[in-house]
Amino acid sequence: MKKGHKTEKVNSAIKKALSEIFIYDMPLGDNLLTIVRVDTSPDLTKADIYITALKDVEELSKQLNRKKGYIGHLLGQRIKIRRIPDLRFIPLPQTTI
Repeated sequence: MKKGHKTEKVNSAIKKALSEIFIYDMPLGDNLLTIVRVDTSPDLTKADIYITALKDVEELSKQLNRKKGYIGHLLGQRIKIRRIPDLRFIPLPQTTI
């Protein structure tokens, strides 16, 4: 399904805002988090955030999913959209070089 311009703008804004949140508001200590991709549903009610991490990405995604209400609150302070989508953090497998 083709994504619209509005959806792509929201995806980009969410990715940028989450990056800032994990740097300034919720630092992860010695773990390094990378937001690979954000996919919002066409009606902007759900957002899948694909992440990788330096240490134990599975456990980190579980922690972030438990805190998704607070993260959504912080996200709402950074971007101006009518409704903040329901966030779901999805771990991507770590690859070795």
